[in-house]
Amino acid sequence: MPEISVIIPNYNHARYLKQRIDSVLEQTFQDFELIILDDCSTDNSKEIIERYRNHPKTKHIIYNENNSGSVFRQWIKGFSLAEGKYIWIAESDDFASNLFLEKTLAVMEEDSETGTVFTTTQMVDEKSELIKKDQAKDEAFQKLKTYHNTIDKNNLTHFLFKQLLIQNASGVLFRTAALDSVALQDISQFTNTGDRFVYIGIALNFKIKYLENKLNFMRSHRANTTKKSFQNGKIYKDRLKIFNYYLEKLYLDVEAKKNLQSYFNYNFVWFVDFCSYKDVMLLIKQLRAKKILDSSFIFYKIYTVFFKKISPFYPDRIKGFVESFLYKI
Repeated sequence: MPEISVIIPNYNHARYLKQRIDSVLEQTFQDFELIILDDCSTDNSKEIIERYRNHPKTKHIIYNENNSGSVFRQWIKGFSLAEGKYIWIAESDDFASNLFLEKTLAVMEEDSETGTVFTTTQMVDEKSELIKKDQAKDEAFQKLKTYHNTIDKNNLTHFLFKQLLIQNASGVLFRTAALDSVALQDISQFTNTGDRFVYIGIALNFKIKYLENKLNFMRSHRANTTKKSFQNGKIYKDRLKIFNYYLEKLYLDVEAKKNLQSYFNYNFVWFVDFCSYKDVMLLIKQLRAKKILDSSFIFYKIYTVFFKKISPFYPDRIKGFVESFLYKI
């Protein structure tokens, strides 16, 4: 039985596949199996994948006859095939340092209560050239150091809600037992943020450790699904589902409530724009009951009723004003 199962879910990333697969096969830690899942690609992905069929590390190659509609359905399929004690989801348009498995596994094995290890992710463009670092989360990473670079049930509202510090699933090594603690079948409903759903579920039961080494490279390109999900609003629908799903399970001290209100304020205008009236009002009701929203909840209700029921086609300048106001709360 291999120590680690590496799952590569692919859809139309032929351009990046060789670099992705080679960066897995060239790892310094070699006790792993490779599972390649193609979601009915229409480019020449199959031609590239077939070059690795007879590689000794390749355990499974599976082609879907129809596109599943969600990379997270591919995750579920990969989990069902995996035999390793640990799992790495190596997304097909990213790549890694050859030290990724060696370094993350060393941190994982220091503590049996660690369910996930994630590394520093560096952004690259279509030519694999580094993109200037986004410093927006530097303050949060400095705060994480005060918790010994550990996310758990006591601080997850800051590091997985208010600011999601795990930038890219390719930069994560999972303990299979930790994944088993999450309702994995539920991730198939998500378009973009099923990974966040998994991280939160794991943090409620295990520790998530941050390794500062720059071992993962996330690609930014025109076909990136995250960019599309912001444009069509699917990412906000996913965020609202996660909020409603986990709210009852979260540890809520004063700081946690502030973190959740901040996260809600940041997304609220977009929740109203893209999500159903019923789901938005349900969340407002739950936040009020948990005393995360104070008397200001009246404002959120009035805004939601007005712009979802009375005047759904309101000017962008009004939305921009409300969005700017909420960011300052």
